[in-house]
Amino acid sequence: MKSSYRNALLFAIFATVALMALSYTPKAFMQEKKGSTAKTGASRKRATETRKSDKQSQNELQKEAKDAKDANESDDPDLPPGMAGKIDKEAYLRGRGDYIDMLRGRPTNLSYDPRERALQQMQRQQAQMKERARTGIQAAANLTNWAFLGPAPIPLGQTSTTRVPVSGRTIAIAVHPTDQDTVYVGTAQAGLYKSTNGGTNWTNLFEFQLESLAIGAITIDPTDSNIVYIGTGEPNLSADSFAGRGLYIIRNANSASPTITGPFRMDGSANNVFTGRAIGKIQVNPLDNNVIFVCTTSGTGGNPNSTPTNLPLRGVYRSTNAQSANPTFTQVQITGVPSPNDRSTIDIALDPANPNLLVAAVVGAASDGGLYRTADALAATPTFTRTLTLPDGSTNGRAELYLNRNASSVTIYAATGEISTTALGGPNCASTTAGMLRRSTDAGLTWSTPLTGSTGFCGGQCFYDMAIAVTPDNQTIHLGGAARGGSGSCLVEVMKRSTNGGTSFARNDGTLHADEHALAIAPSNPLVVYTGSDGGIWR
Repeated sequence: MKSSYRNALLFAIFATVALMALSYTPKAFMQEKKGSTAKTGASRKRATETRKSDKQSQNELQKEAKDAKDANESDDPDLPPGMAGKIDKEAYLRGRGDYIDMLRGRPTNLSYDPRERALQQMQRQQAQMKERARTGIQAAANLTNWAFLGPAPIPLGQTSTTRVPVSGRTIAIAVHPTDQDTVYVGTAQAGLYKSTNGGTNWTNLFEFQLESLAIGAITIDPTDSNIVYIGTGEPNLSADSFAGRGLYIIRNANSASPTITGPFRMDGSANNVFTGRAIGKIQVNPLDNNVIFVCTTSGTGGNPNSTPTNLPLRGVYRSTNAQSANPTFTQVQITGVPSPNDRSTIDIALDPANPNLLVAAVVGAASDGGLYRTADALAATPTFTRTLTLPDGSTNGRAELYLNRNASSVTIYAATGEISTTALGGPNCASTTAGMLRRSTDAGLTWSTPLTGSTGFCGGQCFYDMAIAVTPDNQTIHLGGAARGGSGSCLVEVMKRSTNGGTSFARNDGTLHADEHALAIAPSNPLVVYTGSDGGIWR
């Protein structure tokens, strides 16, 4: 500090003290003394009240600290810190997803889809350029002279036990029935890919034809591998699980020049039944591929102030004209769920030898969640029975299914988000170590207690981290979950595997990225397994 400034400051302080001293006159002193006795009692009273107030404030602060601690401990990873229980999660996730979607240029406050219109305009322009080149009006344009720049895998990604390259979220996988190296992959927001050499190289398919790049379901037709069904929208119920635009069908899929048609999303009365929802699974009747079943769940997307209010009903849909030029879909009402059905239906399983047998995994909202079974799925009005009740909500009420048919027996596996307890036949696990695997050996009529070692696999994110695949002999079970955690009999694992038919499970996630979403066993070789997670695809 400079000397002149310091001297000025000291002088100001001295002057202030002097003025205060002058104002303290004997008269003022006598008045103060006269009033001091009267004030003493009041001062003591105020002091007592102050101590009480201080104690009360201290108690309130302790309570607030405890409440804050409790709030932090119950924080939801999909909500802002400290907001668990204070805001509506579904509304927040929808609003957040809507805002992100708006930034990506897909506002729903418009009467048209800007991406779809842009694609159509591009196709018209390309056709005009080709026509002008054909007639000699202008030189032919090189529409393919682009150099691939990315994205490429990120080196040293966050994976188990070591670090290896990772990429983006992979949510759907389908392996060719007779070629273990031909595989289709659906991603969260990067479209559809195909590899014909076991994943060494990938080709992006129909990137300019797809109205949605979120590919949540892929199914190869069991009667003709040249036909592949593509369901848009991601069914993982996260803040960025984007909604789809319907179902596509690829034909001549095994050739060098496959074609795609769609999206198909209408019912017989021209009502849109898929746009704004996410397709979780597509099942094809192997005895008649005109009949396909599709299940739908919630998806996010759109301007936060313009989210569509008239979204299609969620549930199970059926088409009986899937091989026509314009397939249509009708909702199948699940008995026991309020009609008309509008519940997220994550997964469906269909018996390949008896397509009348179908099991649906319904996320409940009013004590109506669980696994529903029908033995007349092909009837005009199928009848369903709930054979396993699951908790309401997606966190603990989600389930993924896997069905194996061997001769005359049908075994179905259900990976669920349930929290294991001794009452359910397993160990007592915490809400942060949720998840279990059940098995039915009577085609879904009854379900086992938790398979030993499966409990806890998906942690506290069972609405998001869940995948199951089983070899045809029911001996090797692959169970995908969340990042490692828990202890004892409630272990969270990126991947667990049983090689003894579910008697026990062991960790099997070396180099895998956390948050599993898809598992697929090659039909032609059960030793080849593909898995998809937040970090890409592994084999």
